[in-house]
Amino acid sequence: MELTAFHLTQRATVKTTEFYVASIPAIELIERCAIDRWTPGSTRGYQRLPQENRFRQKPGSIVRYLTKDLGCFPTAILVNVRGNMTYHMEQDLGWSSIGRLDIDDGEKLWLLDGQHRVEALRRAKETNSKFENYPVVVSILRLPNRFDELMHFYLVNRRQRGVPIDLVYRHLQLMLRERGEIWLQEFEGKAGLYRGKAAEIVDMLNDDPMSLWKGRIRQVTETRRDEHLVRDRTMIKLIADILSTRVCVRLTNEEAADLLVDYWNSINRLYPEVFADPRAYTLLGDQGITSLHMLFPAVYGKCMEDGIVTGDRMTEILGKLKKETPDHPTPIYRAPITLGHWSREKGPLEFTKTDRASIRELYRNLQEKIIVQETRPSRA
Repeated sequence: MELTAFHLTQRATVKTTEFYVASIPAIELIERCAIDRWTPGSTRGYQRLPQENRFRQKPGSIVRYLTKDLGCFPTAILVNVRGNMTYHMEQDLGWSSIGRLDIDDGEKLWLLDGQHRVEALRRAKETNSKFENYPVVVSILRLPNRFDELMHFYLVNRRQRGVPIDLVYRHLQLMLRERGEIWLQEFEGKAGLYRGKAAEIVDMLNDDPMSLWKGRIRQVTETRRDEHLVRDRTMIKLIADILSTRVCVRLTNEEAADLLVDYWNSINRLYPEVFADPRAYTLLGDQGITSLHMLFPAVYGKCMEDGIVTGDRMTEILGKLKKETPDHPTPIYRAPITLGHWSREKGPLEFTKTDRASIRELYRNLQEKIIVQETRPSRA
């Protein structure tokens, strides 16, 4: 493919980027563009499927905008060529140059930004052939490395809050794998590092045959299945919060994953009916999953304090939930917390509310029951 293109160089304090700006007929762009999507089977990708609701024929739809409203896409679509292309300058303009850009016939145009616009053009072309020659403004990068594509995609989209948070977590995971913890912390701070590490840990929990979460965490782009109990983005956020605590901050990913396997196995020993029928209980809803993950650092910290970090010790500590604690400041938590408390149908309001403040209050009361009461003698 041969194009008339502007060649530009943008210099920043860190690096210099060269790219080309050209116009490509929609049919050429549609046929040659490719999208590197993240899926459970392709975890080095960095995009997700487009949102179908943006293509419906209704006010605000991107297809309607193109076919019935203004019909103008003035902002450039961003693509990358990983392989061979050559540029022949014809005129030096000082601030840039203009010339002929030749992209080898077998090279794909990897789409970094604009997949909804390209998909809208494809659908518009199917109903009206005049869109085949619709001129699309395209910025073309030449980055041989997929990771460099990811970085451009992340910076262009994430800094505009254009990427769904579950995919952002996967970007951080890829950055962690590619560049390591020190680089990621410098790039996105401690919060970004914890989320990248948490994404790795969530995948371990989802794959470990000893884990009660095996196959039950719905990953980004996955279609929901009956066995799914929680989204990966929820687990990543909760585990990232765990990693940021003083007692857990030095844990490796493998250590954290093993401990969480033991922790949830301990919970299962106390309430074995829950994992057998998870939909019937709030313990495996937002209420329980969130509050019990929040509780993990306290349980692990108590194990560390005792010098006994085992699943049995976790079970013993968590067993306080099923004992009477008459000194608890909140009356409903003084009796043993039974399976009935976690029942969606019959459980008390404190165990069924889903707002953030109520879940945090549930966590505080669980912590009071199993940790503070260990050091406070119960009344006879």
